[in-house]
Order: sequence, then C-alpha cells, then structure tokens
Amino acid sequence: MRFPVLDGWRGLCALFVALFHFSAFGNFYLNPFVRGSYLFVDFFFVLSGFVITHAYLGRLNSAPDAGIFLVRRMGRVWPLHAATLVAFIPLEIVKALAIHGEAAAFTGRFAPSSILSNLFLVHSLGVESELTWNMPSWSISAEVFAYITFALVCLLARRPWLVTAAAVALSAAGAFVVMGWSDHFIDTSFDLGYFRCLYGFFAGHIVYRLFMAARGAGLAKLPMAGLVEATCLIAVIVFVAAARGNALSFASPLLFGLVVWVFAFEGGVLSHLLAKVQFQWLGARSYSVYMVHALVIALYQKTAAVMQKLLGRPMFAETAVGGEETRLIFFGGTWVMDGLALSYLATVVAASALTYRFIEMPGQASFNALLLGRCKPTVQPATVDVT
Repeated sequence: MRFPVLDGWRGLCALFVALFHFSAFGNFYLNPFVRGSYLFVDFFFVLSGFVITHAYLGRLNSAPDAGIFLVRRMGRVWPLHAATLVAFIPLEIVKALAIHGEAAAFTGRFAPSSILSNLFLVHSLGVESELTWNMPSWSISAEVFAYITFALVCLLARRPWLVTAAAVALSAAGAFVVMGWSDHFIDTSFDLGYFRCLYGFFAGHIVYRLFMAARGAGLAKLPMAGLVEATCLIAVIVFVAAARGNALSFASPLLFGLVVWVFAFEGGVLSHLLAKVQFQWLGARSYSVYMVHALVIALYQKTAAVMQKLLGRPMFAETAVGGEETRLIFFGGTWVMDGLALSYLATVVAASALTYRFIEMPGQASFNALLLGRCKPTVQPATVDVT
C-alpha cells in the first residue's frame, strides 16, 4: 500500500516551510499563514511516524533487521545533509575574502566547532547553543534519533500492541518535555528538537494504528470524504495562521495527525488533486526542497549585499515583525519582493530537481548497495520515504 496523497501534502508543506524562511519584506512575508508555516515541520514528524510504522511495524525482529533499517534511513537523509553542509563552507570563504561587508566569517552559527555535531547529526540534542550551518537540518537530526528510538522499541517490545503502548508513552513524554521546558512553545529546535520530534513521530505511529483499525472495521472510504477533506484543509489554514508563537501550537501534531488519518483514505476531491503527477513530482523532491532552501536564501542574501555595495543604495530593511528585530531584503516595494519570493521558490524547486537526481538518489543507492554487499536484507525499504 502506498500513500500518494500524503506525498502530495509533503511537497506542499516543504514549499511553505521554504517560503516561511525567505526574508524579503513583501506580502508573502507578512501573511499570517506563511508566518506560521514553520509548524509544518510537525506535519513531517507525524507523517514520518505514520509511514515508517506502515513499512516496518512487525518487521524489526532482530538486531540485524534494526541495523539494516537504520542504514537505509541514513542513506535516505545523510548524503544530501552532508552535501548541503559542505556547500555552506564556500559561502563563508567568500565572506572571509571581504567581497561584501558582513559579519566575520566562520563565527556564530557558522563556527567550525559546530561542523562535527552537524556532520554526525547530533545538533538537535542540545549540544549547540543556536541553530547552526544549514538551519533546517536540526529536524533531520531529530528524526534520525526518532528512527533509533523506534527501532529500539520494536526490538524490546516485540508485539505490535506493546510497541503502540510505548508509542503513546513516548509521544506523551515528548509533549510533556516540550510544553514544560520550551521557551518558544512548540517552536524548539537545537535544544529540545528530539523531544518535539518524539511527540509528532509517535503520534504518527498512533494515527497509523487508528487508520488500520478503521480499515479493519470495514471503513474503506470516509463518508462525505470531499467535505471532510475540505474541512481539514480549512482547519489547517486557520490553525497555522492562529497558532504562530502561542500555546495553541502545542496542538500541531494532534491536528496534523487528524489530517494524515483523513487523507490516508484518499477518497475526496482534494485527494484526487494531490495525487496528480505535478504534486507527486514535488512530493518526491520535498526532502531536497527542505534541505536546499536555506542555501538558496543565503545566495539571495549575499547577492543583495553585493548589489548594495556596488549600487550604493540600501537593499535591506530592519523590521520588528513578530516582536523580533529582523534584517530583510527590501527594495522596489512589497510587490517587487513578492516577485522575488516567487523567483526564490522557482530556484529552490529547480535546485531540488538537481539535488534529487544527482545527490539524493545516488546516495540512497550507494547505501543500499553497501547493504547488499555485506548481507542479504530481510527488511525492505519503506514504501513512502519521508523526512
């Protein structure tokens, strides 16, 4: 069983996360829904738990099975992560050459001391004092440790119902830690990112078990599926716009869990739309979209800084949107900035197509070939890959 509609959701959510991070002072930037789109990271966590459970529940019965599973997951996420991390280094070298006047190179979040924690994907465990290098990659670190936790639970619990009981406890524990210790509601990353992921990932496991229970009870399709899907979409739009920067955001995995459950049935008009080839293409490249967009933003910012120096006119503005001082690209008015944002998204998608073809797929194939060369795997790859 595949879930192409959920793949479509994944692609759209990746685009909105990319748009959220783009700092150009236009109408997109000011839109409440866009400003809250960082919450879609929690959608990724829930979706990951859902499809990993679908692919591997009941199949991780030995240490070799768990090892193969983890190597495959690393093959899915690490090659592109490493490539984007390395790609930031030349940008710091350019900064060091003083081609444009910015902060000192290889300092702050680009300090060399944080390269190893990023390379070994431990930078969501509180070992750093801020987001470092390719900032969105903290969630990949958190997911890797969620995979490890899932594998350990499967090995220790053995029976599916015990795994699910452990999932309930782990999701609740993750929620408890984030609610109790996060300074920014659910928007925690380098410090409590693993616990945020636990909350969503194991909520996704529970959603999958509820989905299969409904299917087992004879519910092949949702009644009034079109209306239910439309209601879910409206709820997501309203929630994301309203939950930004407040305690309502703690409910993100719960709402996204409901959305995943509904759209897993794939019965409504929106599901048929998301199953179209365009959304499937984007969904397949969503990990690349997620991982390369910060690099594209850095290129846009450095280009604006160079143009500011060459033209002798300001290309940036300081603003306090959301109560925090932020330096945004700004020239030519808000509509010009909206056009710049659209060009940025197009650049991200184009770059993602390249990284998907030349880094993601070859990297994954290399890890799989490594496994085939060392052992005969009993665990097959996940039907749907999410990160």
